Amino acid sequence: MESFGKFDEVVEPGCYCACLNKNLAGVLSLRVQIIKVTVDSKTSDNALVRVSASVHYRVLKDRCQEAFYRFSNPSAQIQSFASNVIRGQVPKHSVDEIFTLRDEMQKALRGELEERLATYGFEIIATLITDIDPSNDVKLAMSQIQTNARLREASAYAADTDKIKMVKAAEADAEAKRLSGVGLAEQRKAAILGLQSSVRNFSDNVDNVSDKDVMALLMMNTYFDAIKDIASTGHNSTIFMPNTTPNSAESTQGMMVALAGNRR
Repeated sequence: MESFGKFDEVVEPGCYCACLNKNLAGVLSLRVQIIKVTVDSKTSDNALVRVSASVHYRVLKDRCQEAFYRFSNPSAQIQSFASNVIRGQVPKHSVDEIFTLRDEMQKALRGELEERLATYGFEIIATLITDIDPSNDVKLAMSQIQTNARLREASAYAADTDKIKMVKAAEADAEAKRLSGVGLAEQRKAAILGLQSSVRNFSDNVDNVSDKDVMALLMMNTYFDAIKDIASTGHNSTIFMPNTTPNSAESTQGMMVALAGNRR
């Protein structure tokens, strides 16, 4: 209320009887009000971003005179204060840091506004950074960075998988060769034992036969087994070349020289 154009008193809501020299200068709401702020700025790494914020404030009941007379347009003036603070905070950080430092920016905004508006009869209830929207080019670049990082990670996993497969295959091949060698050694051992047993049995049961003759007979038997095997498989060719006359017993042991190859 004013008296002769000068502030006189603050009147509570309700019925009020005023003198003729008093008039109603204006009405202030004590409700919490909200102001939307949108600011375009540039980050420390030269990325354009649009920051949206909301400021929640109210008029202090015991300081209504200051709030009414010192601010001609509270919404616009508080909005300009908030925009100035945001423009001062955004260039301090990179575009990635802005998303992670949202809380710090909100605290900085509230601290600046509280310090400025306290002398004008306003109280800041909350300051919220509601949205951070980089430009389309920045969004595409950030998306491409994440895509490349995921592809690099997938490539590393694929390489590790191939490495494990190769190591396991090499281990399996080495084990197979080892077991093949063991089997071949056992086979040769069994063959030698079989030959020894055959020579011994033949010498014991047949008179006037030397060990040399028995070996010649066994080699001849092996020779015929080889011919039988060649006849049953048509994929390979084998040539037998005696180094002396076939009639001599000495030539029988060196009779087989196998040259194997694919038949066209």
